[in-house]
Amino acid sequence: MIDQMIRCKNLNPCDKIETIHEWFYKCPPKGKEKQWKDGRSAKETAKHWVHTIPQPFIDILKDKHLNYELCSPEYVTKFDAYKGEGRNHDLLILAKNVDNDNVVISIESKADEPFGDNLEKTKEAAKKAKDKNNKSKALERIKELRVALFGEENDNQDELMYQLLTAVAGTIAEAKKQDAKSAFFLVQTFVEKENSKHITNKEAFNRFLKVFTKSEDAKIENNEVLGPFRIATNNEYLSSDIDLWIGKYGINI
Repeated sequence: MIDQMIRCKNLNPCDKIETIHEWFYKCPPKGKEKQWKDGRSAKETAKHWVHTIPQPFIDILKDKHLNYELCSPEYVTKFDAYKGEGRNHDLLILAKNVDNDNVVISIESKADEPFGDNLEKTKEAAKKAKDKNNKSKALERIKELRVALFGEENDNQDELMYQLLTAVAGTIAEAKKQDAKSAFFLVQTFVEKENSKHITNKEAFNRFLKVFTKSEDAKIENNEVLGPFRIATNNEYLSSDIDLWIGKYGINI
């Protein structure tokens, strides 16, 4: 496979990223230098993507026969009408399939960093924000996101990692924005030696899959893609007409 994909800032092919230095300078992670370390997901993503496409990624999507066109780190997608932060894709890729249809791929990179707080803790923080500022819409935002993705609110969602909810919502929202018929949300894990944090992340990911797909059998160990799935919601940002695939692969470092 000849890699002709353009790495660039904000999906602008005129603003190319051709070196690790440019990657950090143009699209730094939120934590800047603090997160930019060997073995951490931000820098490992840059190291493995700036000059080539990682083989595990190619392998996991091989049967989709995609042509990868643009790739942007730290790209942000708005997925609702609220003022809060959108989905920050560690890597967003625009591709075409064999029918020349647009395809969106969102990658969440992890070494052994967690998926943030669960939904219960996120709700507690939103309640505190509401107590401090009655104009805060954080609780409403969380409720609407839950209903949009799951069709309802219930207690089995409380232990889900909120970052996974926003990641899926952002993937679907970007697909709608790009007029794509299908989208992929992939977790890319960098592993030097598997530890308890990797296992915790794997369990959190599979817990989300079971609730999102409404199937107790939904499970991904590694190097696998499940789908397609569809949500029932149609609004300005989200669409029920997009086929969503969810997967996970590992890269040894």
